[in-house]
Amino acid sequence: MEDRTNRKKVIANIIESQKIHTQEELITVLKERGISATQATLSRDIKELGAVKVSDPEGGQYYKIRIVTTTKSHFSAESVEISGQLCVVKVKPGFAPPVSATIDSAGLPGVMGTIAGDDTVLAMLREDADTAFISSSVKAMFNITDINVRIAEDRDCKYAREICEEIFISSQERKTGIARRTPEYIQEKIKAGKAVIAVTENGDFAGFSYIESWGHKKFVATSGLIVAHKFRGLGLAKRIKEQTFKLSRTLFPDAKIFSITTGAAVMKMNYEFGFRPVPFSELTDDPEFWKGCEGCRHFDILKSHNYSMCICTGLLYDPKDSLAIHHPDE
Repeated sequence: MEDRTNRKKVIANIIESQKIHTQEELITVLKERGISATQATLSRDIKELGAVKVSDPEGGQYYKIRIVTTTKSHFSAESVEISGQLCVVKVKPGFAPPVSATIDSAGLPGVMGTIAGDDTVLAMLREDADTAFISSSVKAMFNITDINVRIAEDRDCKYAREICEEIFISSQERKTGIARRTPEYIQEKIKAGKAVIAVTENGDFAGFSYIESWGHKKFVATSGLIVAHKFRGLGLAKRIKEQTFKLSRTLFPDAKIFSITTGAAVMKMNYEFGFRPVPFSELTDDPEFWKGCEGCRHFDILKSHNYSMCICTGLLYDPKDSLAIHHPDE
């Protein structure tokens, strides 16, 4: 541990004292100082130090450590976007003033000052400001991670085991009945183009959901909505739910879409999309769907009531009802 700590201190000193353009160049400088490190080790050290590539006026890019080590904020911020000499930070309503003050106190090079509204902070940048450095620094300051929510592809099958673990852990924490899924089952949904996944810019799994048709495609179930623990509280569940809903409407435009859940947050999101609570009798009677509940700890309750009720709430969206739908991103 001591060698690792010392190596990171040396790396930080090198990056701060000279322009290092590549990891190979950094390995060479480290060797000159009597320190040997593999490229894999170096990549991890660079990530942990918070070093990022910034534009070099003389051409190319070089490493620079973000100035956020002493300014990490507990306030909420949701996105950062830079256009020209303006940096727009979107925050939750009422959080703009403290977020603005935090950015000002960070003393980021190139930031002249900020203006706070209610849910937006506007930072004015100098003409020569390094926008990539400012963007990455502000994101790190407020723990903002770029997460891509999209239809899952074959390459995402590698996340299947992690997805299953997250689903199981969530069911244990909530002490509710989430049916156990296998990696093979999740991979099947991914390969069929019936899943939505959230992945960070670094390739970390962040969230997942999938759909399945029942009753000769008259019904579509949205299931398995999960957000990885470290990415919770970022509004990611809504984004995944929206993409899952759109996927359902695209693949099965005439089908009724349903969900059964015990989660209040999931119920609220479903209401926003036009779902309504219904008895299980209005959901699919396809035995294969209800067979999927056998892995749930409350399956005996469902079976004893002849599949007519359980502790879950049934929610249904019927396209023929012409309900007004609120999309969270609009």
